[in-house]
Amino acid sequence: MKTNFQELLLHDRGFLLKISITLIIVSAMAFTALAAPTDTSGSATTTFLSPAYTQVTVSDLTLDPGTFATGDEGTITVVVQNTGTQSVTIRRATLYDKDITLVSTTTYDSVGSIGAGNKMPFTFTVKADVPEGIYYPVFSLEFQDTGYLRYPVKLEVKNSPVVLSITDKPDTFVAGKKSIVTLSLSNLRTNAIKNVIVSPNASDIEIIPQNIVINSLDPGQTVKLPFSITPKSPNDIDFEAVYLNGPNIHQVGLILPIQFNNDKTQADPVISNIVSAPDGNHIRITGDVTNSGLQDAKSVTVASGSPAIPVDPFKVYAVGLLKPDDFSSFELTVSSESPDEVPVIVSYKDQDGNMYSRSIAADISLAKTPKNNSSMSNAPWIIVGIIAVIVVLAIGYRYIRTRKP
Repeated sequence: MKTNFQELLLHDRGFLLKISITLIIVSAMAFTALAAPTDTSGSATTTFLSPAYTQVTVSDLTLDPGTFATGDEGTITVVVQNTGTQSVTIRRATLYDKDITLVSTTTYDSVGSIGAGNKMPFTFTVKADVPEGIYYPVFSLEFQDTGYLRYPVKLEVKNSPVVLSITDKPDTFVAGKKSIVTLSLSNLRTNAIKNVIVSPNASDIEIIPQNIVINSLDPGQTVKLPFSITPKSPNDIDFEAVYLNGPNIHQVGLILPIQFNNDKTQADPVISNIVSAPDGNHIRITGDVTNSGLQDAKSVTVASGSPAIPVDPFKVYAVGLLKPDDFSSFELTVSSESPDEVPVIVSYKDQDGNMYSRSIAADISLAKTPKNNSSMSNAPWIIVGIIAVIVVLAIGYRYIRTRKP
């Protein structure tokens, strides 16, 4: 029996050796599988990590500005979260890219631990001194023992403009007359701009308001900007809009030329039908004043100008309001000692209280007193002529009668 057992043991030794080798290979494969790289969700990748490290993920990402312009500086903030049940030690955090420049003064060469369930932000200042396009700087988180977390950050550079333009303005500007000019500001960028200030700059022109402030202007949004403008002389108005794209100051400008011309719509009082006649020791001037313009003429008055000598009862004739196409008669009285031509002046105000006036010459020579009339001054000579004719006729008649037989 002992001999048979020994023979059986010697016979199965090779079989047992094969089983042992197989178990060693299986164990080695299982250990290798546990140590193999593991991909996390999203774009982040964790390599050669223990199960505790695999629970550290990127939970939030913020770029300011949301869209960079070429040359802009801004910030990228990456928030990581430990979703596991164990504390994880982070050695350092970095952000790198061959095109986007890292200008941060704060470094994360020594970070420390992030507890279970906690979050930790990392902020980097960058400069996009690059052409338009989409770039992917990489956020890298290195752990204490081994392995790292990498997360590519999408950064867009776009030079879409903010546009300042004229929406409405008068056909012409008139000295001293208030006009409304409306501008529009449009944000054609893909991100909001903030702290917008629109200001006019000009000399010898009254502009209200001096600036308009807009806290935020969303992508694709347009706002209207009305300005009241009262020019005293022709000039240019330089409008400027200054705004922030993230922390970066940008500006856009617009020049509005101010040139004077006749306003085609303003009030236009016209004097007509002037008649002069003697009135005792004075001369009375009458006529009509008609508003041939398209706006109201306010506080209309008619008066005689120098060198005429106005006298009562109508030194000045008050007409009042004249609407478009409306008219009113007027009377003026001047001294007979006034010159033959008298300036008749009509004055009026526009809707903004600006005063305007115009004049026309009235001939009063025919209305002056008879002593100044040339036909009356020749009357004695006419009488002398008539008497002379009568005398001649009488002498002739007498002569004829004396010669008859």
